[in-house]
Amino acid sequence: MNKKNIIIAIIIALIILILPLVLYFSVTNKEDSALPDSNIPLQTKTVDGLTITLRNATYTDHEVQLGYEIQGGGQSENDLTYAFYNKNDIFADSAFGNIHKLGDKHYYITTITDQVRNLPEQLDLTFEIKARSNLARQHDIVIPFELNLKRVHS
Repeated sequence: MNKKNIIIAIIIALIILILPLVLYFSVTNKEDSALPDSNIPLQTKTVDGLTITLRNATYTDHEVQLGYEIQGGGQSENDLTYAFYNKNDIFADSAFGNIHKLGDKHYYITTITDQVRNLPEQLDLTFEIKARSNLARQHDIVIPFELNLKRVHS
């Protein structure tokens, strides 16, 4: 093998090794994710540096699921908790869900409660997001959202 063939082989080997890494980091390492399309009219509130936009809501025989965008902090920064009310009567104060990081202190969070027994077909929902302004305080920030949801039978 002459020197020219060795150089060509090294260049091809480098391309084969480096190109997948470049493609991997340029395609999959994006911090920003796309927000899902909204299925309700957007509601946005800002309190103490937290901006929350309620984007999605679904009410079925099995659960109430809400999706919201939060800027200025998330679960770990604010120790978020939730309360679900129908006509001012609490029906759930626990929830589970998913957190999707969109950027620095920017998240999309789904909150789900399966405590939906004995609720009417039409839900006059007040959804409260409770946060702490610092870890030494109780949940001193309360951000309520109100909406009407019709049950979707599954």
